[in-house]
Amino acid sequence: MEIAFGLLVLALIILGLRNRKKEKKEWVKEERYEESGAWIDKRSGERGTYGSLDEEMEANRRYIAQKSKISELALALQSFCFAKRPDFQSLSDRQIKQHLAYCKSEISALFDLAENMIKDQAAGIAESDFSPNEPSVALKKQILNFAFERYPKLLDLEIELIQKFDLAAAHVASKILAEIDRLKP
Repeated sequence: MEIAFGLLVLALIILGLRNRKKEKKEWVKEERYEESGAWIDKRSGERGTYGSLDEEMEANRRYIAQKSKISELALALQSFCFAKRPDFQSLSDRQIKQHLAYCKSEISALFDLAENMIKDQAAGIAESDFSPNEPSVALKKQILNFAFERYPKLLDLEIELIQKFDLAAAHVASKILAEIDRLKP
């Protein structure tokens, strides 16, 4: 009798484990798609799936991080301009805001170039004439220092690509300083 009871308990345990395994797979079959056919994540704590909501959240996170980097560097460059260019202090608030917006647009393009270079995409950098002067070189160094801190994979690239990025940073530095001259009354 004891053996029969033990076998019955063992059979119930095996049956319970088998049903539990089926239940784990059943939720995948339950209405996991929207009407449009897009995958949805119904459970908030669910891990191990990568649905459309995860993609949106990840894209939003990358966008916010990128904007934060751009704003941080733009403010650092503006403080550099305040310290090194006495004529920058004579600009009006509206002109300073215009310069900040210009800095952000140039930095955004530079960071897009950095991300493309890291992804092994071809980087097209326009060759143009500019004369490196002391403030331009100092500003370029600040840009490169910031970029290499935020994108350490840039340092793993081939030397030719790093030189192209250096050239792009020099162009951005000269454009930012030239924009100050353009904004002056």
